[in-house]
Amino acid sequence: MLANGFSDDQINYMLLEIFPAGTGTLTSTIEWAMAELVRNKEVMKKLNSELQNGSINSNTIQESTIFQLPYLNACIKEVLRLHPPIAFLPHYASETCQVMNYTIPKSCLVFVNLWAIGHDPNLWDDPFSFKPERFLNTNIDYKGQDFEFLPFGAGR
Repeated sequence: MLANGFSDDQINYMLLEIFPAGTGTLTSTIEWAMAELVRNKEVMKKLNSELQNGSINSNTIQESTIFQLPYLNACIKEVLRLHPPIAFLPHYASETCQVMNYTIPKSCLVFVNLWAIGHDPNLWDDPFSFKPERFLNTNIDYKGQDFEFLPFGAGR
């Protein structure tokens, strides 16, 4: 028994639950990225050109160097916009509030439809098309500060 009260078996069972949840969304995102690149040959050519001619001095792309490859970064964002890792993001209301004509009570579980946001024609031109260029020269980022792009949620 560990200091926090969990046995080795309990910890093993928790890991068996947590690990597939994290790897499943990653695998899905990689599969969608490959599918979109296969379907969009021009995007694949541009991406390959950036990777071949980029300013990275290594064959390995790391988190610290990804922002030196703007087209790769745009492709990743576009995959996450079109194919979010989870379609519905659960969130508890921190206080009672009004949304449109609905009262959302404090502690109520609400779901943000990330798929609908990523495909909303009021937010995105030609929302069902794979166009990484839409993310070039914008400040839209993964951090959850932009309502139109929340692939990983927006924090609290």
